[in-house]
Amino acid sequence: MVIDTHAHVFLPEVLGACGAAGPELSIDDGVQSFRAGAYTIRGVKFQNSPMSDLSQRLALMDRMGIAHQILSPYPMLYFYDQPAADGVNFCARHNDATAALVAGSNGRLAGLATLPMQDPAAAVTELKRALDELDLRGACVGGRFGERELSDPAYDTLWDLLEERQLPVIVHPGPLDGGNRNFKKWDLELVVGFAMDETLAITQLVFGGVLDRHPRLTAIVPHGGGFAPYARSRFEMALSKRAWGPGLLSRPFDDIWNQMVFDCLVHDDLTLDYLVKAHGSERVVLGTNFAAWDQDDHIVDQVKSLNISTENRDAILGMNAKRIFRL
Repeated sequence: MVIDTHAHVFLPEVLGACGAAGPELSIDDGVQSFRAGAYTIRGVKFQNSPMSDLSQRLALMDRMGIAHQILSPYPMLYFYDQPAADGVNFCARHNDATAALVAGSNGRLAGLATLPMQDPAAAVTELKRALDELDLRGACVGGRFGERELSDPAYDTLWDLLEERQLPVIVHPGPLDGGNRNFKKWDLELVVGFAMDETLAITQLVFGGVLDRHPRLTAIVPHGGGFAPYARSRFEMALSKRAWGPGLLSRPFDDIWNQMVFDCLVHDDLTLDYLVKAHGSERVVLGTNFAAWDQDDHIVDQVKSLNISTENRDAILGMNAKRIFRL
């Protein structure tokens, strides 16, 4: 079974569910424009596309050779900068709509919970509801939540719950704040910004102690883990040579690093070959970025062409995901 772990969804039921932030969808001269808070994107087809239409999604999955998908929210819809009450309402609506879509998919889809992370207690409450009442298979969060980082101890109860249920968190970036840098030029936000955000999120997971404090938590980082898998040695070097490094972690670095799983969306054979050889086929999952701008239509064949055993190919294509998401 081929399982896609990196598949975005747009749910029309959530339009207007986050107060002044929307989201809103408009069409001008046939071009769709989508607004989520202060972020607007034009030219992405949300309506009448695999992003939102179940029959079109399943047909495209079939063409790509995908048997099953794990649905995650469109990353512009985290709304962590909005009032907590609006975030709570939005996440509940989104999770309900995700569960309804999954229920109508004849077993082809599973879903992840989106959470109001600007309110840690509310996030735990919504995660419990999403797991217990909606049968969602984990959580999908951004890399930071307003003024709070992933490693903030306020979220430890959330990670505790995922550990207890043996379900993962996907850490997927949202819109990047480039500070003084112009990340709009050349679409740098998309080209390198997400990978930067994922890399910084991994520093929070590792140096910030999230994985150290939660040894049974699995964190999946898409887009091949950003730049972090190719800088792993610098993480280790810093822990041994920087003044703050020795004693920072209570468990062996390798054990902590191995709690992370990366998807295979790196777009070229040599990079994918390195990712698998350096980090192990048991820690790589299929991810297409389904329905997004850089969806990889041929990634199943790319994995099949890897010079690895059939068992290891099957692990990447689906068996790892089946185990991690408890499908």
